[in-house]
Amino acid sequence: MIITKLKHFNFTFVLLVIFILSCSSKKTELSPIEPERPAFLYYKMSLSAVENQNYEEALTLLDTAILLQPEVSQFHFARGQIYELKGDNYSAISEYETALKQKSHFPDCWKKLAVLYAEYNQPDKAAQMLRYLTDSQPDSLQYELMLADAYLADNKPLLALERLNYFEKNGGISDETLRIRGLTYFNQGNYQEALKYLDQYVERNPGNFQAHKYLGIAYIKSDSPEKGISHLNQALRINPDDPEIYIYRARYFLYMNKIDTAIEQFNLALKIDDKNSMVLLEVSKFYLTIDDTSQAELLLKTAIDQDETCWECYKYLGIIADNANRSEEAYRYLQKYISNIYFRDIQVEKLLEKLEYLNMNK
Repeated sequence: MIITKLKHFNFTFVLLVIFILSCSSKKTELSPIEPERPAFLYYKMSLSAVENQNYEEALTLLDTAILLQPEVSQFHFARGQIYELKGDNYSAISEYETALKQKSHFPDCWKKLAVLYAEYNQPDKAAQMLRYLTDSQPDSLQYELMLADAYLADNKPLLALERLNYFEKNGGISDETLRIRGLTYFNQGNYQEALKYLDQYVERNPGNFQAHKYLGIAYIKSDSPEKGISHLNQALRINPDDPEIYIYRARYFLYMNKIDTAIEQFNLALKIDDKNSMVLLEVSKFYLTIDDTSQAELLLKTAIDQDETCWECYKYLGIIADNANRSEEAYRYLQKYISNIYFRDIQVEKLLEKLEYLNMNK
């Protein structure tokens, strides 16, 4: 009997404890939410200001949030977005970079920076952001095409082709593969392959300036001047301010033996941009055809000062130095050229063999 009462007492005690704990739990659930930290209140107020298009007010509020908690990457990311809305992309890049310093794994930030770096001619940085995305995102196929484009802009054609092949192998379909593949072959000096892909692309995308421009140049370089000038003229109608168009129009007129018209085109290109390495290279080639080697050499050196990756500039500087019997200098220039191109140049290979022999037997 006593044992039964103790059991009943123990059971009643357990129920009482459970009831008290249950009440305690409910009280906790119903207690007021802890107030937000002030920094995040300013952040939320800035979002409301953005909705009302009060961008300056939003930036001021975010300044306060950052002052209170400078380590929060989202505050800097929000500032970057506001600067983009204001059209100040340079400031946007700076804010996104700061956000990334605070938080290294930040896919939204990678996407923003990839686009802005590409827009402002920083393809190496764009490629870095896109590599982060392709490595970390489960559905990253869309970024493979962007990465191929970034590699193309960064003068890395083999990597561009590798990403294109991966994109297509995994089921990716896009007209842009034709454009990127065509331009990649163009950069490799394989103009026949470039023509094949770029021709297909412009049939489907007749308003694309870049495709018409490089298709025209590829035809000019492949000794099909009439087809070349047709595409160059279409590119010119889309964008009359690109100096390279005038350079290759000049090449066409030289082919047609219209020297004065060609010189006019060269001068137009220089007027638009006298620091463009490609423009300087092509004008220097013209000076070489009229045996003005001193002016050609000056232009080529200026081109390298503007763009040290103007590999073809080194080729012609080497040829000029060789003709002037400056064999060691010629060898250095030609070796620099041959080490950085993606195709064979038999003429330069033979010239290097000759120079190497002369330098060894001095």
